[in-house]
Amino acid sequence: MFVMGSLSHSHVLGAFTFLLCALPTAHSMIYAYSDVRTREPQMFDDLPALFGPSLPTDGMKGSLVQAVPENACTPILPPPTDNGTSFIVLIRRNDCNFDTKVLHAQLAGYNAAIVHNVGADLLLRMGWNDESIRRQIRIPSVFTGESSGRSLLANFSYYNNSHIYLVPDYYFSLGYYLIPFIVVVSVVIVVMCIVMVVRCAQYRKRMRRNRLSKEQLKKIPIHKFKKGDDYDVCAICLEEYEEGDKLRVLPCSHAYHCSCVDPWLTKTKKSCPVCKNRVFRSDSDSDSDTGGPVANDDQGEESDNERTPLLRPSPSFGSMAESPRAGQQEEEEEEEEAVAATGVVV
Repeated sequence: MFVMGSLSHSHVLGAFTFLLCALPTAHSMIYAYSDVRTREPQMFDDLPALFGPSLPTDGMKGSLVQAVPENACTPILPPPTDNGTSFIVLIRRNDCNFDTKVLHAQLAGYNAAIVHNVGADLLLRMGWNDESIRRQIRIPSVFTGESSGRSLLANFSYYNNSHIYLVPDYYFSLGYYLIPFIVVVSVVIVVMCIVMVVRCAQYRKRMRRNRLSKEQLKKIPIHKFKKGDDYDVCAICLEEYEEGDKLRVLPCSHAYHCSCVDPWLTKTKKSCPVCKNRVFRSDSDSDSDTGGPVANDDQGEESDNERTPLLRPSPSFGSMAESPRAGQQEEEEEEEEAVAATGVVV
């Protein structure tokens, strides 16, 4: 129980109705006020019964009258005759079932019933024992504590020029708002997962398209390095070739250690690490077979001529012409030998 401020009952009730009319109900409360301005309005906690109709959304207004007899286990006296006034009866607990008490209040002409506890302020949900009686009940009923019942009867009864409102007590249910939030978040997460799976599948497909398969790798010739070969240094590991090293010779005439270039071709890209020329043409490059332009060919040729002349094969491999850089190196070596032999600069 708690006491409200000195606001008028009409303003308080209007505020409650406006703020609470759209929220889910769980309990109810009794708002009591008196026409005597010196008496402060009060509110009392209660619980609606499990039988009978629910309280109206905007509450129920009435004048409080005590039942006679107080336990309402037998038919009770009707309310005072007052045209246009709704009456709510206050009934004492015990001696008979709740549904019997409320039915007697309904038969006597009351619009609602308040049953108060005896010897305790504990609130409980009133149940029914007889199904046939439950079906006959057409008025709402609530249960309140003993101190609330006494205060209502002493200060806010019909004979004290007072009125009470039975108002549904609305509250914010965590589950009521949490469930839609969880559903929205779950949908967003599912959509994100689907997008990530699709992107991942597209990425893997694109990477497979840009890599060599093992069958394609076997089609690239392997050459065992011998002293005197024009190949010099592996452009990947930057180590000089040694006798018997297995070199993978790409169609662009660049050669690398098999252990260096094979992972590049099968796991990274199916192009030469230096000149970027494709090792094998994909379906998207089929226009090259019909005379169409092929990307990176000119760039690869320029890069081959200017950046990596030492990787071009000698004529002994039968696929390419002699490298100009290699011939120039031989001429320089012959001139150095002639100077050393004769001591005369040619």
